Amino acid sequence: MQGVTVLVDHGVVVQGGRATVVFDPTRTPALKPSVVIVSHAHSDHYSLRALRSLPNTPIVMSRATREIIDPSLRLRNVVYIEDGEEVEVEGVRIDAFSSGHIVGSLQFLIELEGKRIVFTGDFNLEKRLVLKPASVVRADVVIIDGTYGSPEYVFPPRTELYRGLVEFVKSRMEEGTPVLLKGRRVGVAQELTALMYMSMDVVPLVEESVASVNRVYEKYGEWLGKYAPWVGSIPERAGPVITHLASRHDARLPHCLCTGWAVKGGGFPLSSHADFSQIVRYVRDSGAEVAIPFCGYRSELAESLKRLLGVEAYAEREVTIT
Repeated sequence: MQGVTVLVDHGVVVQGGRATVVFDPTRTPALKPSVVIVSHAHSDHYSLRALRSLPNTPIVMSRATREIIDPSLRLRNVVYIEDGEEVEVEGVRIDAFSSGHIVGSLQFLIELEGKRIVFTGDFNLEKRLVLKPASVVRADVVIIDGTYGSPEYVFPPRTELYRGLVEFVKSRMEEGTPVLLKGRRVGVAQELTALMYMSMDVVPLVEESVASVNRVYEKYGEWLGKYAPWVGSIPERAGPVITHLASRHDARLPHCLCTGWAVKGGGFPLSSHADFSQIVRYVRDSGAEVAIPFCGYRSELAESLKRLLGVEAYAEREVTIT
């Protein structure tokens, strides 16, 4: 066996034998891929320009991912796969498993040169109001999300975060004040929608850019409860308003950021990503001998995995595994 090469470069390229598999490309790959795999519909994990530049290459993704990133169906070479399914494309067998991150998000198992290789994409192992948690996939090599791959990013339990958010909103309602809850448009915003409806006596207002994604979640079986559209004017009644993180708003409206980065303060660390402890648990339970972080705190995570688990972990741009 000649081994498997993993290249982290605007996505992840895995080469073994005659196969070149590209995961989550954010620019046109320098090497011609046998197959491209898109894990989910967050813009830091794909580039439509890059995907369109590969008209003869099969592109594997879930239907929900396609619906968000390519609603006009301009890509002509898509191969659909869903949680629990297996496809063979250009001689590469691909198994898909839910990653628990956002609607349609998947992790993938491939086998090259006798190595079982898992690409987790972004994932979440915690039970939440939306989506089922990711399962840990057994592998020899795990290429893992390192977004929150530093020990300083350990989030409180979900129940504690939910309780704190509800108390925060209720206190603003008692003051007669609307409050903006700002989360990532695809992911946290849907969790906030469900939380506010289930926990409050009012129907939350939802910005249209979020509501359009809510409808995709609902189409694929996720119940978010009732919500009403918000057009950006100051609401006439007190209560929660769900917007995306980058949304501009009237400075008179109190707001709260809901993102993992808020673990250091300034909001609630509600994230659809795995935190540091979940990342370590995934690598441990996967049984992998080799771990390669592909984004975020790559070097720090690699060192932590070596120290805590005794696995081979690499943050180099290119790694060959024999």
